[in-house]
Amino acid sequence: MPLISFTADGLRALLAAFIIGLLPVVSGLLVLRWQVDRNLRDEVRHTTAEAIRQLDLIIAQAGQSAERLLPLAGKPCNSVLQRVRQEVTIEPFVRSANLVRNNQAYCSSYYGAYQRPVSEQEYFNGHLLLRASNPVTPDEASLVYRLYKHPHGVRTVVDGRTLASALRLIEGDMVLVLQVGEAFLWSDSSVRGGDIPDHPEHHTLLTSKEFGYQIHGGFGTGYGWIYLKRQALATLGGLLLLGVATGGICHWLYRRRKG
Repeated sequence: MPLISFTADGLRALLAAFIIGLLPVVSGLLVLRWQVDRNLRDEVRHTTAEAIRQLDLIIAQAGQSAERLLPLAGKPCNSVLQRVRQEVTIEPFVRSANLVRNNQAYCSSYYGAYQRPVSEQEYFNGHLLLRASNPVTPDEASLVYRLYKHPHGVRTVVDGRTLASALRLIEGDMVLVLQVGEAFLWSDSSVRGGDIPDHPEHHTLLTSKEFGYQIHGGFGTGYGWIYLKRQALATLGGLLLLGVATGGICHWLYRRRKG
C-alpha cells in the first residue's frame, strides 16, 4: 500500500512539474506571436509609406516637367516640338509628353503634330490617369500626369514599368499595389480595374498627401503563420531548455520538501 501511495504521489509531482515546465514555453510562444504580429504590422506601414515617398518623387518629376512645358502649350507644334522632345530626353522618368489646346492634344514628342481629344473626366483628381495600354506601348501600362490651365495644358507620361519596378524593389515579401481611381497597378506591371488587392494579412492603405493616389500594402494569406513558424523554430530550443529547467527545479523542491 505505501508503494502504491508513493507512486501516485510521484506521478502527481511529475505532472505538476510538467505543467509548470510548459508555462514558460507557452508564454514564450504567445509573446512571440504578439511580437510577430506587431513587427509585420509595423513593416507593412513603413514599407507602404516608403512606396508613397518613392512614387511621389517620380510623379513630382513628371509634374515639374509639365510645368516647364506649359508655357509652350498653344503655340504651333512645329515651333516648339524640339523643346518638347528635349524635355523628354532630359527627364529620366518621363517617357513622353504632349501639349493640349482646347481639350485637344495637338503636339506629341512621339508623333509631332496630331489631334486627339482629351477628356478631363478620365483623370483622377483632374491630374492622374492610370491606363493598361496606349497606342505607343499597347502591352505596357502608363501613368499620365495632366496639368491644365484653360485653355491650354500638358500631359506627361510615366512608364508603368518604372512605377512597378519601384514597387518591386521596396515590397520584399509583401504585396504593394498602386491605386489611381478605380485602376490598380501591381508590381508585375499589370493593370486591373476594380479588383481588390489580394493581401489580407495586415492590410494597410495609405494615401499620397501630394497627389491623392493610394498604396495598398500587406501580406498574402498564410504568410504570418509561415513567418511565425520560422521564428518559433529559432527560439523553441531555448524555450524548451527553460521549461525543462523550470520543471526540474520545481520537482526537486517538491521531492526535497517531501523528503
